[in-house]
Amino acid sequence: MTSEAFLAARPRVRPDVVAGPTLVRDAVRVHLLKDRRTGQRLEVGAKEHFLISRLDGTRSLAEIGGEYAGEFGTRLGEAQWGQMLRLLHGRGLLDGAPPPAAASPATDSPGRPNGILAGRTRLVADAPALMDRLHRVTAPARRPAVLAVLTALAVALLGAVAVQAGTLWRQTGESARQPVLLLAIGCVLWCSLALHELAHGLFARAWGGRVTEIGLRWILGATYLYCRVEDVQFLGSRARKVATACAGAFANLLFLVPFYPVWALLPAGAQARPALGALLLLGAAGALANLLPLPPLDGYRALGHALGVARLADGSRTFVALSLRALLRRGPGTGAYPPRLRLLYGGFTLLVAVQTAGLLALCGAVLRSVLPDDKAALARWLPPGLLGAVLLLWLLGTLGRRLRTRRTPPQAAAAGPTPPPDALPGRSASAQAGTAGAERAPDPPLHASHHASHHASHHARKGTMSGPDSETRTAPGGTTTEAVVTVDGVTKRYGEVTALDGVSLEVRHGEFFGILGPNGAGKTTLVEIVEGMREADSGSVTVLGTSPWPRDTALLARIGVQTQASAFFARLTAGEHLRTVAALYGMDPAAAHTALERVGLLDKERARVDHLSGGQRQRLAVATALLNEPELIFLDEPTAALDPEARRELWALLRSLRSEGRTIICTTHHLDEAEALCDRVAIIARGRVVALDSPRNLIRSLAAPARLLLPAAQLSPEAARALDGVDRAAVEGDELVIETAAVNRVLTALGDLVDIGTVTVRTATLEDAYLTLTGTGTEHRR
Repeated sequence: MTSEAFLAARPRVRPDVVAGPTLVRDAVRVHLLKDRRTGQRLEVGAKEHFLISRLDGTRSLAEIGGEYAGEFGTRLGEAQWGQMLRLLHGRGLLDGAPPPAAASPATDSPGRPNGILAGRTRLVADAPALMDRLHRVTAPARRPAVLAVLTALAVALLGAVAVQAGTLWRQTGESARQPVLLLAIGCVLWCSLALHELAHGLFARAWGGRVTEIGLRWILGATYLYCRVEDVQFLGSRARKVATACAGAFANLLFLVPFYPVWALLPAGAQARPALGALLLLGAAGALANLLPLPPLDGYRALGHALGVARLADGSRTFVALSLRALLRRGPGTGAYPPRLRLLYGGFTLLVAVQTAGLLALCGAVLRSVLPDDKAALARWLPPGLLGAVLLLWLLGTLGRRLRTRRTPPQAAAAGPTPPPDALPGRSASAQAGTAGAERAPDPPLHASHHASHHASHHARKGTMSGPDSETRTAPGGTTTEAVVTVDGVTKRYGEVTALDGVSLEVRHGEFFGILGPNGAGKTTLVEIVEGMREADSGSVTVLGTSPWPRDTALLARIGVQTQASAFFARLTAGEHLRTVAALYGMDPAAAHTALERVGLLDKERARVDHLSGGQRQRLAVATALLNEPELIFLDEPTAALDPEARRELWALLRSLRSEGRTIICTTHHLDEAEALCDRVAIIARGRVVALDSPRNLIRSLAAPARLLLPAAQLSPEAARALDGVDRAAVEGDELVIETAAVNRVLTALGDLVDIGTVTVRTATLEDAYLTLTGTGTEHRR
């Protein structure tokens, strides 16, 4: 299929693919999608959502691409469209595509067996059917007029409890001195949890949600009922989601309403009155406490829905950690957060601290009033003790998460809960909405009615694995302004030697960035710090939105590294070596074949690594770096030991990788290579960046004259100096060298005096700029 026919195609996303709300996760905005046929839920970035929302069958790819360029200032290439459509087709989201397997219900701990200390069990065999029946039975109670009356009763109960708080508190104290009575009150309140959970499910079901499981969970001896609800994020308005989150507390208050008139009508000396008073006070306090915005309470979920922020507590912890690391100059800080998110995460952290301190103080006050006078002093130590316990549990939880992260395979870590901006469709699924399979889909079957998908598959088999973020800018340079790597004031010393002295630079998305400099200038140290192999003494480094130090397996899965002295499994063949590395990444072994084909080593797939030539081993190192389809690629002297033909072939491969939107950072001593490939170069000398610009601009900054070379026997230096526009003329060896800023004028004049075919024109190169800037040369080379 031709490019024109491909861009004229009008693919269509199926009508039953539902777009959810825009959520904030950490500092990233994500959009939710749901396939009603399979229950599959996906997260996509803003750019992918922009494209998917316009694939309605009425517009061609060329028209949508024009709108995309107008919105984002970039254009999509044929390869990027191909990968986008392939992903949609593979997940059955395009019209006519076969549906993938239905998503299985999400679980908190897949495969984790129940134990004595923690576990869960289902209580209802068919939770959706039960909830459908309850939905029909309770339909009259959900009418607006009836709900208004019920809400008024719940508010009236709260008011009555507040007015009678003193009396209820004294009765609660009396009940606390009778363990059997207190146990009975606890059992009644525990039963109200069933109504609490069912209320969540009923409210969600009324607005299109789905209850998938009703059961019993136990943790450290405490048992409680639970009701798993899917698709809360797809309920529509934020008000519906907030109401669903608050429905449990609403049901708890309604549960207490019948008990209040009984308590009020009983005579003052009735034995049941203190028990009912304790039930009313504890039940109302429990319902209100559940509305506090503290994880994992319902109030916390309601606040997240109201603000449109997913995992607010996790985002706040990350924000605080980055802030503290920035204060200690150990991390990149919070520069990626807009002012609204800084205020939101910082405010939530302060709110949690104030609530925690208030609850601890309240616990101490309650105990002091309940305990006998001789033991009341012990309650003074309760708030500090509880605070220490909370901090200890938080520390243990943090260490546990770090250990789990370190044990997570790179491929799994890469699909973690915080996707990069504009993640590929289906790369990560929302834990709150239920997780659908995010594994790589097989090549889709070809359908005559889907030429675009056919073309996408063709590109995929050729090794094109980029998404809509892999675009080229319409402005010169072909890169976006998004920073993939940010280095700010980095310093590194080895004893008395300063390898890096306050280095600052940025590498943009989709850019081919070169790092040049003489031996010992600090290039290797800088690259190793960016890769996360070394820690900087001071300054900050951000790679793909996170700090590379300490080493992060999730980040390592997104980058590819080729070192000049690469290590291989020497007794394995080239194919076996790559398949072993693919297994470490959790990838399909077929990726090894694709990587070898990319670097032109397919004929050496069965050759042992130690039998390869130096150039072939270099190409195998590049293949290893490309194996995991990285977003960011580091190359150290990639063409060292390659013959001219292989070098040019590798150049073509690197250009194709850049065209797919990948970012490449390359160190090289071949200045012609940097001039031919790099969008920008940083020249480092004596640990500092002495120049950072495009090769063309660096050459222009020299204002160097052009040099015309011709046999010295054809023209004397004196005759050359007499020509209009000649600045200098001298004999060097057997050639006459003429320097001029007016090349055309001098060439015209020379045409009347010498054989113009013997004249060679040489202009300034990146090598001239390099020698001038590094101080290793005082005059321009030939």
